[in-house]
Amino acid sequence: MTSFTMGFSKARGPEHRRDKRMPLPIFTVKVGGQVCDTLNWSLGWLLIENYDGQLLVEMPVVIDIKIKDEHAEFAMKIQAKVVRNDRENRRLAVKYDELRPSIYDFFERGFNKRFHGRERSPA
Repeated sequence: MTSFTMGFSKARGPEHRRDKRMPLPIFTVKVGGQVCDTLNWSLGWLLIENYDGQLLVEMPVVIDIKIKDEHAEFAMKIQAKVVRNDRENRRLAVKYDELRPSIYDFFERGFNKRFHGRERSPA
């Protein structure tokens, strides 16, 4: 599967990751009963900001995720594993258990909606 984020490069030069980190669109996530936003994301993981919890590295976790848009009609659950819990900076990094086609489609729809705009309804 080829990532739609493969050609993305940072201002300081290209990254050498399989899937590139994307700051936009921002996704709202619910993890461990807390509602937070993504700081950045890729097709393999999420970096969540303002997380204040006790999850430990390697713990399995279910992430409820939706695009941060009051008009969004789609959301999903993602099975993941904790990679890092930075309590000082209140950031949680999680890696998906697997990249199912439904997850890929979810991020692609969010990406397209963010960068291609909403369809306008006739006035």
